[in-house]
Amino acid sequence: MSGAWLVSYIVLWGVVAFQGLVIFVVLRQLGMMYLGTAQGVARDGIAAGQRAPDFTLPNLAGSLVSLADFRGRSLLLVFGSTSCAPCRGLAPDLNEFARAKAGEFDALFLIRGTPNEVQRFVDELDVRVPVALYNDEELLEKYKTRVTPFAFIIDGEGVVRAKGLANNREHIDMLVKMAADESKGRARRNGVAAEAPLAKEARR
Repeated sequence: MSGAWLVSYIVLWGVVAFQGLVIFVVLRQLGMMYLGTAQGVARDGIAAGQRAPDFTLPNLAGSLVSLADFRGRSLLLVFGSTSCAPCRGLAPDLNEFARAKAGEFDALFLIRGTPNEVQRFVDELDVRVPVALYNDEELLEKYKTRVTPFAFIIDGEGVVRAKGLANNREHIDMLVKMAADESKGRARRNGVAAEAPLAKEARR
């Protein structure tokens, strides 16, 4: 009898643990769904039209990289982390975007972690876009970024034109479209031809 009771006890706790895992996964998915909604995106990240805060960060070679280095060119700025699973999945798409959009966009991958962790991340995933390291909350707070990977499209004047989650190439392409639409809308409001400044900057 005691043996049967022990088995039942173990099975019961197994069921409880499984249910807890299911609840965790469901809540996590709901959270990701919320972050992908207009309300979630509106709450996270600097709003379109605001100037992107400048920064100066080290790269893996020990040199310094600043947002000002990209002045005059359109930039895809991506916040990531070595402990972020979606960031690992994004790396190949980020490589492909940078290759396909060379001459139109620069890309910069800001990766949170120690130099050794970031180097391992870059080597394992063959990250080919420029990388800079950050390790504190200050930059995340300035950009109002709570989750990664999170991306911003920044125009040549250092102004944010689009922002949102960037788990894959489709998300990146959507941000590019949002930036172009925002630029066209701004051109119409100003009463000028609706050619996106992002496209003009690409021809410099």
